[in-house]
Amino acid sequence: MMASEKALFQSATTGLITAICFSFIILLIATGNILLSTLAIICVAIVIESTVAFMVFNGWELGVAESIGIVIMIGLSVDYVLHLSSDY
Repeated sequence: MMASEKALFQSATTGLITAICFSFIILLIATGNILLSTLAIICVAIVIESTVAFMVFNGWELGVAESIGIVIMIGLSVDYVLHLSSDY
């Protein structure tokens, strides 16, 4: 049980870091503005941080569904912020 929990945590962390870095590059290409891209990634990080904090405060354990949900949440928050920042 402990090995699978470590693997889930590691995959969620790796997915988080990879998605944030890739999103920053795409935002930089889409907007052409490093300040706007940085602010957008900070907004995405705040969304992810608050959602994970909500999970921790409610006592949820990191399982398969939560690990996949965190990675999906990154994609949705980046999509929303990308549309707002490109229109700005």
